[in-house]
Amino acid sequence: MSDDRFVPGDVFHARVRNVYAGALEWAVNKKDALMARVLYRAPHENLAETGDRRGHGKDFAKWIFSEEPGLEEHLFSTRFELAIDARLEPGAAIGLHFHDRTEEIYYLLEGELQITTVERGGREITATLSAGDAHLVKLGQGHCGVAGPEGARFLALAVRA
Repeated sequence: MSDDRFVPGDVFHARVRNVYAGALEWAVNKKDALMARVLYRAPHENLAETGDRRGHGKDFAKWIFSEEPGLEEHLFSTRFELAIDARLEPGAAIGLHFHDRTEEIYYLLEGELQITTVERGGREITATLSAGDAHLVKLGQGHCGVAGPEGARFLALAVRA
């Protein structure tokens, strides 16, 4: 996937801060070409970890909807927080991070993702997900993952606690 259509993550979060470039009416219909495309290098990088748990590689993310603090679109009256179409390059790793204010679902669309769910007490479980599989990280849990040899594409959906 070419990097040229994607804004670097640090630039997006520091300066762009807009997930949709079009008008939003009372009937919300978003066009693909107007959705923010963000390139995250070392997604959820965790400098306290090493190896895959640190995070590395590229995550090509298309922001679909956001009520995340600082990126609010003010479209939802519920605790829905975000929807992102994420594509990890082959072997890319999502660094270990914990969810203290949201619960999150990954729904695999393409490829393979080896995902590890972690409790703060140290218990963890690893599963390999393929297209059509889903992963839930509950409030207070952490997770990290590694894309397979073909990469992985998934929808990330989050809800605030």
